[in-house]
Amino acid sequence: MTKKVLFVDDEPFIAQGLSSILDWNRYGIEIAGTANDGSSALDIIRDNPVDLLVTDIMMPRMDGLELIRKVKESGSRTKFVVLSGYEEFNYVKTGIRLGIENYILKPINLEELESTIRHIRGDWDREEMEQVQLQEDWEILRNNVLQRWVGGEIESQEFKQRAQLLGLPLNCEAYRLFAVRLVPDESQGDDDFGANKATLKYRELAEALERFKPKEAEVISFLDSDGDLVVLYALRAQADDSAAGRQLRAAAQDAANGLEGVIWIADGGSGGDFGGVQSSYGKAKAVFRRYLVSGEGGSKLTVCVEPAAVVIGESASIEWDEESYAELLIQGRNEEVGRFVEKVFASSSRGDLIPRQACVNTALRLMLAAKEQEESPDYSEVFASLGRVNSLPGLVRHVAGVVQRSLEKQENVREEYTPHVAFLIEQVHRHYHEELSLKTLSQKAGLHPNYLGQLFQQEVGNSFSDYVNQYRIEKATRLLMHTDRKTTEIALSVGYLDTSYFYRQFKKYAGVSPTELRQMYMK
Repeated sequence: MTKKVLFVDDEPFIAQGLSSILDWNRYGIEIAGTANDGSSALDIIRDNPVDLLVTDIMMPRMDGLELIRKVKESGSRTKFVVLSGYEEFNYVKTGIRLGIENYILKPINLEELESTIRHIRGDWDREEMEQVQLQEDWEILRNNVLQRWVGGEIESQEFKQRAQLLGLPLNCEAYRLFAVRLVPDESQGDDDFGANKATLKYRELAEALERFKPKEAEVISFLDSDGDLVVLYALRAQADDSAAGRQLRAAAQDAANGLEGVIWIADGGSGGDFGGVQSSYGKAKAVFRRYLVSGEGGSKLTVCVEPAAVVIGESASIEWDEESYAELLIQGRNEEVGRFVEKVFASSSRGDLIPRQACVNTALRLMLAAKEQEESPDYSEVFASLGRVNSLPGLVRHVAGVVQRSLEKQENVREEYTPHVAFLIEQVHRHYHEELSLKTLSQKAGLHPNYLGQLFQQEVGNSFSDYVNQYRIEKATRLLMHTDRKTTEIALSVGYLDTSYFYRQFKKYAGVSPTELRQMYMK
């Protein structure tokens, strides 16, 4: 879980410099802001509580120790790190009695600060685990266990222990799994029902399942990480396996009153054991990755069950003129870009369902062509919501929106940077696969790393570490899409020695994992 940090020092240079002296994102910490005295910091914290406060001791209006006392009196669970000079050690002893995590002497030792943050991050992780155990939130724990089960992320022995604790049915004759997705009518102008409406409909469906469930069967339903409803029939001896699909369709029709759109029901088939359920889940979810609704079906509710009842519309190959498109982008002819996007996909709008992959591949090529023109592209808007686009008109709107925003960014981009910032950008482009840090580069530039970081932030609009990560993820994205190299090899080739850190950064900047990206884009 992301935490927030506030920096407080009466020297603005130090307060601002703390933002760039460390890669706070690496520790799951978001910078909430800075303040130049205790009183201002207290006002900020009252409106927006923080998890970590890094504060100087000696400040006007309200010193650091008084600030810590005030924050503690509010009942906050904020942690504190104190910055001090040698002559302030008596004050530091008072801070220790108040329960600070550490005090760091000025000038700040980067290794000591990083060690302190690692220690605090560990404390947060342990506290969160303890909080989950104290709350005993069975529903959250149940969903987590079920998601890990169908996703193949839990060992058999651990699952059996958790299942007994949660009262989940074990040792059944067979399991039958379905995945359910709600797809709104195109006239609503949105490819998402919204969290509240979707949750309400899923709850109605879960209640209907209890009324329509087959005899000799127990029904388990939960939302997976994509927001789809997973329905698992635990079938006892001699239960009618084929009845499950019929009963689910009946329950869906019963719960569909007032719904303008489509309910997709994907049949994953039967799984007779622990591993069989995981296979069924993979098959069911694959259905959603294969098709798009053409948008011609109107608002009539339909229920699709694969493989028996799905009729695939006539497929058309999708081709586009990359040279013409690139020319439109470069010239910034926005209206023509929008018409071009619609034309590219127009030939595919035939039939209720159409194959998804060709459309998505073309969409990705269009969006990435636009993103390549940006100085610091944000790939999360390309990939993050793409998996939840269920219709061709929705896909066209998504592509057109990304391209439009990209063009606007390109119009506003600064064409020239000061020599020091231009030097940093050049170093990133040439040496992104190597170790890069402001501390090392500042020595070559002949400037203090804090000042250089602030200069970069002001001119580029991103921190240096963000810029480096975005550039590396851009290179990794193209390698994932256009080569068969392993993810670990790609991570190393773009400058990430720690593969797990690469996965976290890729998910942060691209909005999906490397595996999910390759599932979206198949050559």
